[in-house]
Amino acid sequence: MLNEDQFSFKKVLFSIFLIIPFLKINKYFILIGCCVGISIGLYFDIENNKSTLYKSEIIFIMDSEASNSGGALSDLVGSLGLSSSLGASNTLFSGENFKELLKTKIIYRKALLKKVLWNGKEDIFANVFLKKSRINEFEWSKKSRDFYIHRFKSSDLNDLNLNDKNILDQIYLHLREKTIVSTVNQKSSFLTLSVETRNDTLSYIWSKLYLKTVTDFYIDTKTKKSKEVLNLMTSRVDSLRTALYYTQGKLANFQDQNQQIIFQRARMIADRLQMNSTQLQAMYLESVRILDNLKFSLVKESPLLNIISDTELPLKPSPKSNGLIPVLGAILGFFFSCIIIYLINLYKEFNS
Repeated sequence: MLNEDQFSFKKVLFSIFLIIPFLKINKYFILIGCCVGISIGLYFDIENNKSTLYKSEIIFIMDSEASNSGGALSDLVGSLGLSSSLGASNTLFSGENFKELLKTKIIYRKALLKKVLWNGKEDIFANVFLKKSRINEFEWSKKSRDFYIHRFKSSDLNDLNLNDKNILDQIYLHLREKTIVSTVNQKSSFLTLSVETRNDTLSYIWSKLYLKTVTDFYIDTKTKKSKEVLNLMTSRVDSLRTALYYTQGKLANFQDQNQQIIFQRARMIADRLQMNSTQLQAMYLESVRILDNLKFSLVKESPLLNIISDTELPLKPSPKSNGLIPVLGAILGFFFSCIIIYLINLYKEFNS
């Protein structure tokens, strides 16, 4: 006699053998359940294989020398008496913040409204997507025909009307699910951009276009304040050049009219003009030097996109289903039919 906490292999086998009579008695009902499961599995298998998907993948890394060290730009701006905290905060483009930024509507809108070459003709990418994505056959099959025959006439977001923005947002919601940016692994900073559509060229163009839009937005944001300082310095150089040329011309005219100066007042005016000209020249040369350094520093500060593995045409179609869905449907049908039979028998016993 075994205790309750002891294991008996013989008892387990006996319990399994008890299932055989149960299966024999209810074999037709279980067979119907398996057939239903196979039918549902075949339906989903056929639906998944109706259209071929093409996947475009790009492995890249964002790098910025200015983010690692302060760079010469911070020192130059500090010498001008301005704030040295140039560029956007690193937290905006770090970790999960960067991944969430890539999903924002502003990035997708900028990319969708850019013009691309398709069959030798230039067109807005949103128009190309509506033509070639076959979205009207699947995701938008129940929408109005106006959706997929719509054409955007302007690439400027400010020129779009309410209907244009509505359809643009619908495209954004669809592509956001098909455009995935993920890390290669936790130990590296490499990122993978994956795009999957029903057209290989469309997947290729969108992956390149989206990555370029992200890069441009990244560079514009990181160097925004630096460019403001650069514009301010450029305006200063132009103003000093104008003042210097004016003072030099005024001094030359005065010397031409007073070649033999006798009165001290005239000599004092000439000395002042000469002093102003010398000061302006020194300030102008120093400003030109700072402006050149700012330009070089801005190039160094601009983030660099390194593509580790690029996408190429033609893209290989994504592998289709290997027939496991009908098998899984049969297994689920078997288990559900057994459970239903057991519940029916339990209900009969309860009534009796």
